[in-house]
Parts: sequence; C-alpha cells; structure tokens
Amino acid sequence: MKLLAILFAFALVAAACGDDDDDSSSSDSTSAEEEEASDDSALGGEEEAADEEMADEEMAAGAALADEAVHGVGSAAYEAAVQASIAGEGVAADSAADPVLFTMANLEGDALGSFPEVREGLEIAIDQVNNEFGGIDGRPVELDVCVHGFDPNAAINCANEIAEAQPNLNINGVEFFTPALYPTFLGANVPTVQTVPIFVADFVQPEVISLYGGCPVAFPGGATYTMETLGLSKVAVLYATTPPGLECYADTQERFWQYLVDNEAAGAEFLGVPDNSGDPSDNDANVQQIADFFGDTPPEETGIFFGIAAADCNEILAAVDAAGVESTVIGSGSCIDDSVLANPAAVGAQFGQQAFIAERPDLYDDYSAWELTYREDLLDNSPIRSAPVSAFLRVGYGVGIAAWEIMSRMAANGEDIDDPAAMVAAWQALENQHQVGGPPVTCTDNTSEFAA
Repeated sequence: MKLLAILFAFALVAAACGDDDDDSSSSDSTSAEEEEASDDSALGGEEEAADEEMADEEMAAGAALADEAVHGVGSAAYEAAVQASIAGEGVAADSAADPVLFTMANLEGDALGSFPEVREGLEIAIDQVNNEFGGIDGRPVELDVCVHGFDPNAAINCANEIAEAQPNLNINGVEFFTPALYPTFLGANVPTVQTVPIFVADFVQPEVISLYGGCPVAFPGGATYTMETLGLSKVAVLYATTPPGLECYADTQERFWQYLVDNEAAGAEFLGVPDNSGDPSDNDANVQQIADFFGDTPPEETGIFFGIAAADCNEILAAVDAAGVESTVIGSGSCIDDSVLANPAAVGAQFGQQAFIAERPDLYDDYSAWELTYREDLLDNSPIRSAPVSAFLRVGYGVGIAAWEIMSRMAANGEDIDDPAAMVAAWQALENQHQVGGPPVTCTDNTSEFAA
C-alpha cells in the first residue's frame, strides 16, 4: 500500500518566487486541518477515482481544461503537448538543430547527502521535451550533469566545468555548497535556476531564480502547523548536522519555533535534536533524548518534526517505533518519498508538501486533478527513474517543464535564448508562471531582502 500517512499542504510564506494562490478559484485549496480531517479518503476513495475518470474522459475527448488565468501561463501549452503525446501525435526535436544546453551540479552518492531524484526528474522532463514536445523551438535539449560528493572542492570543480561549458541554463540540483559556487556562475554570466534553495545566499542573488521555497517555506510552515494548528505543547525538532541542516535550523526552524513559543503558544516548548546524516548510530540516543524531553506529557500533546532527508527519516521513524515512543510525527517535504510512505513505522505520520498534494487530486479542479494524475503516472512508470518517487523528483521534473515553457515562449516572441542576459531577464520577469503540480508563481514581486 503506497499511502500509509496523512499528507497536507503547509501554508506558503513569502520566499523565492511567490505562489499566486490568492485566488481561491485556482484550486480547492485545502488547509492542514481540512486534510487531517479527510484522512479516511486519503487512501484513495471513490471520489478521487471519479474525479480522475472524469478528467481522463475529458482529455481523451480533446477537451481543453487549462485556464491560464487560473493555472498559469504555459499550462495550456503543457496540456496541448501532453494531449498530443497521449494521442500518439507527439513531435520530436530536430536532431540536426543546434542543441540547447542545460547543466546541473548535484550532490549524489555520499552518506551525508545523496539526491539523484532531482536529476532524474529533470532527465524525465528533458526526455519528454525532446521526444514528444518538439524540443525548444525545434532544438533538442542536452543535459550535462556534474555529480559530486560532500566535498566543497569537488563542487567548485563542477562550477568551473559549468562556467566553461557556457550553458543556456544552469539548473542547480540539491547542492550543499551554493554560496561557494555563485561567484563562479555569476562571474561567467551563467543563467542559473535553483531547484531546492537552502541557504540565505540562495535567496539574495538577484540573477538567480528559485521557483520553489525550500527551507523558508517548509520549516516556518511546519512550526506554525505544530504549534498553532495542532496546538502541541512539546515539539522535538530533528535537524541535520550538515552545513545546510545547521543553517536551515538556525534561520528557519529554531527562530520560528522560538517566536511561536514566546508570542503565540504560551507554555509550549520545543527542543532541537541534531541528527548525524547517514549515521544510524545516534538514532537511539536521539530518540531517548526526545522521550526524556516529553516526560509525562500526554502523547497527544507532543510532536516530533522531521526536518531531515528521506533516508534519515526512515531510520529514525523505525527507531521511534521500536522504542515505543508515542507522539504525533510531522515530516517536512524532504522526508517524502515512496520508501518513507511505505514504511510501517510511518502509519499515522503527517507530511507537509509545498505544492498541491500529489496523492489527493480529488481536492483540486479538473485541470489540476488531471495534471497531478498524469504527472504521477509518468514519474511512476518512467524507465529513467531508479530512485523513489519523491518531492525532489517532482521538483526536478517541474523545473525542467518550466524551462521548456519559458524558453519556448521566449523563442516565439523573438527573444534570443542563447543570450544569457535575455535568459536571466525572462526568468526575473515571470508573472503567473505555470508550475506542474502547484499554483502559478510570480517573480516580479520579490522583496529586496530576498531578491531571488
């Protein structure tokens, strides 16, 4: 059984390019409280099946579901391309045309962090663009990935390789060393898009665009959910001892939980619990520390927030279960992949998502329901994918499709997609931009503090 846990959408805060979700007609937005209350249908009820069947029938009949005023600029193009592909009328890129080059530096194969999913998601998008969507202005997309481990020198070498390659677009993967890479990227005029922003540096580069919120969305949302929505009196906050884990904790977890304790949740307490990534030897000690912190507090008043990666989530979920610690478990989006959701220890746990809830297309309007269903089927069944389906896989795919939409639109408008300055300007000027599986985003209303 795939879904063993409750999933909900955290309220978005202002970070990266803002989500255009003010208009309630864009989807039947569901709060954390509403999602928790609908737990019985979260495991795939008749309503979900009926909605999916209706959307499939409308698509099969050629009915256009996308409304760009609601679903974002590019949604109609995406729907039309997918519809043509489903009908066997997809168009391949011109193999004789000059390729469009994408690059990516990504952390993989290291016990302290490994995120092949974001690369594979991008690869799935590029495969679709090249073989079904006609490429970008007819040109095929090539992807040059520089994979490295937890080594800043290796990451800097990747940045140098990317700068030398002079790509049309550099799409950062899950990268623990971006503050050291930006001088190289920006100095070489490499247009750069961030998939999973982590550091403050990821949000203050005006030449770098982040379509997704990363830590500043996931963790303040988690703090608010645990203290205000659930009303928990004691929350243990697990965070990684890696550099991004420490910065995310200090800037977007500890600070927000402390604010809530001081101002909104009188008498509540929280405890930061550092976890050594990729090292299960500290799991029992961490669980004991959490149990000691909870003491005699009733289990229904306690919570454990997982602000760590999926592999570590699996280990500590199992350790919590083995120790018999009863508490509400809340996981951030970084915890979400198929292996975690299928873990028996995850039964009853709750996981936040920054965009629409992938497992609940029945919550949204016809187009969004169809899009979610289509995307999940594509990712589930792609021969490219070897990693579990996860939030990072969805982000990689989403950024790849957004790049196709934006660059195709640039070419159609006579803009030069080979000009780095034009590329940066186009991403900076995004308004109501479609993103697969979520509300549209706008990049023209960013604050001066967080220019990205």
